Order: sequence, then C-alpha cells, then structure tokens
Amino acid sequence: MRTAFRRLALLVPAVAAALGVAVAVWWATLAWVQREERSAISIALARANLGAETLEQSMSRVVDQVEGLFELLVARQRMIEAGDQAGRLALEQQVLNLAHRRDLAMNQVAIAGLDGVVRWTATPPVGPGNAFVGDAEHFRVPRAGVNELYVSETFFSRVTNRWALIFSRPLRDSAGEIIGVAMVSMNPLLVSRRLAAINLGQGGVGLLLRRDGAILADSREREPGRTGRIGSAHPVLGAIRLARGGQLEVSEPLEGGRPQLIGYRVMRQAPLVLVVALDTETELAAVDGLRRAAYVAALVIMLLSAAALLLGVLFAERWRTLEALDAARAENEAALETLAQGQRMEALGRLAGGVAHDINNVLQAVLGGARLIIKRSQDPALHRLAQLISEAAERGGAVTRRLLAFARRDNLEAEPVPVPALLEGVREVLAHSLGASIKVAVSMPPGLPALLADRSQLETVLLNLAINARDAMASFGGELRLSAAAVIMEEDNRQGLAPGHYVRLEVADNGAGMDAETLRRATEPFFTTKQKGQGTGLGLAMAQGFCEQSGGAMEIHSAPGEGTRVTLWLPRAAAISSVTRPLGSMPSRQERRCHILLVDDEPEVLAVLAAGLRDRGHMVVTAVGALEAVGALSADPRVDVLVTDLSMPGMDGVKLIEEARRQRPGLPAVLVTGFVAEAEDELHHASGTGPIQVLRKPVAPEVLAERIMDLLLPARQTA
Repeated sequence: MRTAFRRLALLVPAVAAALGVAVAVWWATLAWVQREERSAISIALARANLGAETLEQSMSRVVDQVEGLFELLVARQRMIEAGDQAGRLALEQQVLNLAHRRDLAMNQVAIAGLDGVVRWTATPPVGPGNAFVGDAEHFRVPRAGVNELYVSETFFSRVTNRWALIFSRPLRDSAGEIIGVAMVSMNPLLVSRRLAAINLGQGGVGLLLRRDGAILADSREREPGRTGRIGSAHPVLGAIRLARGGQLEVSEPLEGGRPQLIGYRVMRQAPLVLVVALDTETELAAVDGLRRAAYVAALVIMLLSAAALLLGVLFAERWRTLEALDAARAENEAALETLAQGQRMEALGRLAGGVAHDINNVLQAVLGGARLIIKRSQDPALHRLAQLISEAAERGGAVTRRLLAFARRDNLEAEPVPVPALLEGVREVLAHSLGASIKVAVSMPPGLPALLADRSQLETVLLNLAINARDAMASFGGELRLSAAAVIMEEDNRQGLAPGHYVRLEVADNGAGMDAETLRRATEPFFTTKQKGQGTGLGLAMAQGFCEQSGGAMEIHSAPGEGTRVTLWLPRAAAISSVTRPLGSMPSRQERRCHILLVDDEPEVLAVLAAGLRDRGHMVVTAVGALEAVGALSADPRVDVLVTDLSMPGMDGVKLIEEARRQRPGLPAVLVTGFVAEAEDELHHASGTGPIQVLRKPVAPEVLAERIMDLLLPARQTA
C-alpha cells in the first residue's frame, strides 16, 4: 500500500508537469497559429489589393482605347462640319482598323442621332434598315447632356446581334450643341477573359462593376447576360463611396457562398470598379493544417514517447509554410517591381511633356522671328538664312512631337503616305549618313498603294532601324535593303491583325544578327546591347508601339551570322477623292482685320507673334500673363478673339478663357501650347462654352492668323 502511495506521489508531479507542459504548449501553439492566420490574411489582402491594381491598369488601357475612338468620332464630326471629305474618310478608316482589332474586343462603333436612329456604324448592322436605340439607357443618359463616360449593363444588342457592353458619350458639334450619341460596343465575354488573364489563384475571382453594383464582367467567363448585381447594403458599395481603393475582410460574399478577402479599385476615368475577391477558407488552408497539427500535438504531448515525433512534424509543417510564405512574398515583390516600372515610365512621360513644353517655347520665338525676317527682308542671302532657321525650328517641333508620342502624351496624326516617295526620301538621307562601306538598296513593285500612318513618326522609325543595321554591319560593311509590298491579311494571321489590306515594309541587313535571348528582349524598353552612351534601348520599343498604335504590327527575324530583318505592317490608306487645302494656304483676300488680345508669359514669344499678326493688318493688344490679360479685356470692348498660351504661372490659359467668357460669353479663343495633354479635361470643359482652336508650338504667324479666321468667319457670315 505504501509503495502504491509512493508511486502515486511520484506520478502526480510527473502528471502535473506533463499537464503543465501540455497546457503551455497548447496556448503557445494557439497563439502562434493565430499570428500565422493573421499573417496569411494580411498577405492575401495585399495580393487581392495588388490584383485589383493590375486589373485597373488593364481596364484603364481598354477605357483609353475607347476614349481614343470617341476622339476620332469627334474629329470625324469636325471634318464633316469643315467639309473635309478626305479627312473624314481617313478618320473613318482609322476607326475601322481599330474596331476590327481582335485584341480590343470591340463589337461595334456607332453614332446615333438625337432621334435614336443609328446614323453611322463601323460595320453594317445585322438587321434590315437603320437600327433604333432610342429606348436604350446608354442612349438616353448621354442624350440628356451627361458628359461623364456612361457604361451600360450587359444586354443582347439588336445592332450587332451579340451580347454587348456599351460605352457612350454625347457627340457635340463645334458650337458645343449635342447632335447625337457616340457608342462603342464591347464583347463582355472577352472583357471577362481579360480579367481572367490575371492569375488570381484557386478560388480567386475578378469582377468589373458599375458604381451602382451592377456586375458587368466576371473572370470565371460566365455566359453573357447572366451577371447579377451586388446588394445595395454590401460593404463593397459602402467602401467605394468613401475611398478610391482599399481592401476588405467580409463575411458576406459578393454572390453567396463563403467569406471572402476583397481588394478593390475605383477607376478615375470611368464609372467602373475593379474587384478581386479571394476565398478566405482557400487562403487559410495552410494555416488550418497547422491548427489541426497543433491540436493533435497538444492532446498527445503528455505521451513523452511521442513528443519528439509530434514536435518534429509540427516544425516540419512550419518550415513548409514558411517556404510557401517566402514564395508569396517573392511573387508580391515581383508584382511591385512591375508596378514600379510602370510608374517610372509614367514619370518619363511627365518629364517628356515638360521638356517638350520648354523647347517648344524656344522654337516658337525662333520660328516666329525667322518668318518675320523672311517677310520683311529684301536681301536674298538673309532671306535664305532665315528660311534655313525656319526649317530647323520646324524640324525641332517634329522632334518634340515624336518625344511626346513615345511617352504616349501625344496623338499620332495619320495621313495617306505614298510609299515610293517615303522610301526614296529615306534612301537619300541614309546614302549620305551610313558611310561608304554600306550600300542602300530599295525595291518595290509598281503601283504600290499609299499607307495610313503619321509620316514623321514613320520616317523616324525607319531611320532608327537603319541606324541599328549600320551598327550591326559596322565592322565589315554590307547592304541595307528597304522593300515594300501590298498584302492582304486573312483571318487568324500570325501577327494578330484584323483581316484587310496592308502595306508591308521591310528593313533588312546582313550584319552580325542576334541570338535567341537578345531577340526575345529586343523590344523591351531600355534594353540594349550597345556600349554605354551609344544607345538608349528605346528604338525598337518605339517602333513596336508606333505600329500597334497605327493599327498595324511589327516582327523581327534574326539569327547569329545571318543578319536581321524587321517587318512592319501598316494599314493601307483609302483612296482620296478630294483635295484638302494645306494649312496656311488661305488666300490673303479672305483674311479680315480684327482686334486680337494676345497673351503669353514669355516676352520673346509674345513679341514675335504680335509682330507677325500686325504685319497681316490685325490690331493686337499684348498681355504678359493671365492677370494682365483680364484687365486688358475689361478695358477694351473691341476684342474679337483671345489668343493665349496654356502654361502660365498663377492662372493657366484654360482658366483664362473661362474667366474671359464670364465677361464676354462665347468669346472665340485660340489656345497655343507645347504640351496640350496637361489640361485635356479642362480644355474639354472650355470647348462647351464657346468656339476654341488648339495650336501646337511652334506655330507660324500666318497659320495662327488662318485659324483666327476659321473661328471668326462662320460667326460673321451668320451675322
């Protein structure tokens, strides 16, 4: 009996110690599991947030493409009002090219009149006669004068006989009156696939919502028309009214089911919301495994014989989880690096805009002064020197435009380009600049049609490709071949182009060539194999961006020792049936004298523009800055038109126009700028309060005078 009591006395402390160890291990394990669970939730929320940012960038490109189509439709309306048939045909062809690109997921581009009847479409409607959209909400809302981009719910379109998602805006004439509604129809299923292209992991869902909760697209590629609507009391709808972006941990899922971890982004340029929802249970699956292992370990920890094994399993599970977390962190860091690269490119664009603005101010003074010398001087030698200065200033303006186009801060000015003249001009330049060891050959069939592109940008692309070829043949010389041909692209072509007629340009050399890795990275921005200071790595990236923006494509073939061949496909230009009057060609007898208020913060620019306008017989009052201009306008009731710079300290040109029109409603205005993208939204608002023209620096005085007449003549003829 005593032995039993002694054994029991020895067993009780051991059992107590075992129980104490078990309890301590239990609570420590529980606290650790809770920390890991919060850590996993934080990582999942960060991933949902990053996924929403990525989807926002993807949809921003879609909205930018839609807005680009609307700008083309507005430009088409301006061409119709001006009676410019050739310009209208060129713009319609550009709309057709963009509307049929498969990667844009466009169903249709159309314009409806105020009566709801479709007046023009990028392709003929499916049904007989003109389609009627007057009963559709995406027509009624813009027709009521709502300027914000309107996005419809998904529905079955009678125009295209397909499921559609409609973007629409009011279409205004040059006087600012609504004359119709411009509409861009997109395939919602293809938008869903764009959302699905972002890997959100198992259980992850990407949604495109309207701000009222209507679900427009789902990354799970649901059948169009089956999308629903989020309840008005859901936390997501409350959150988007408070902040543009964020993350939520909600127990009420978006469409029924289990709790979710949500990241969202509200788009600035459209009434759309990008939402990424991750399944909470899926994201915490690894932590749930840890919890189960910890519970088992706490229950059997009293069995000392199994303690070591259970602890080993527990730590092995922890190591596996740490590896998974490290992989998730690495993925997150890679995504952040991609985002940082995009921000660097955006910063480069802003820098390009600022540099272009300052250079264009200098070029404006140079060009204006040279034109005055040409007009006033009778000395042939001086006249020739002034002409050279004028041409150099115009070339400098073209350089700044190319800089803005590379940074996506400028629009390409597409025009029909005769291919023989283009290649012969490039050959002439290259023959004097590549050196005697490199032969330049041009080949093309007779009767080659014109292509549709921005000529100055295309010339720059060809010259950049030629310089790359020269560098590849620098050590032993060779032959540079420029060739062209008309081609017809069928469905499902390798380049991903819309079916139709194209002109193919090729730049080929027999230089050193590129290996597979260099070829793969050749079009990456800032990637170059040249020595420091000999290249920026932007040439091929600019060429590819130019081709895609023009509705075409670019392809590179190269191998070590076999040279390089770069092929460009660009849309064929439509036949021109009328002659467009060149800028600056208005006969002087049509020009009438008027009273002009000229405003600029650069005295040199102000002086040369004022002198040029006075030489043409106009009465000019000058003002240095917007504040002085407001006073001059109040003091002089004879002012017929306001000509102002955009970027000025204190009050910029757009705000000056708005202030002037508060004093003089409907006052015609000309905005002269070196970088119009910095005030696009304000300029759009100002265009609704009166006639306005925008000119890019450097601008010749005669061109400025012509645009002033374009503003004033319609009003005088009406009077």
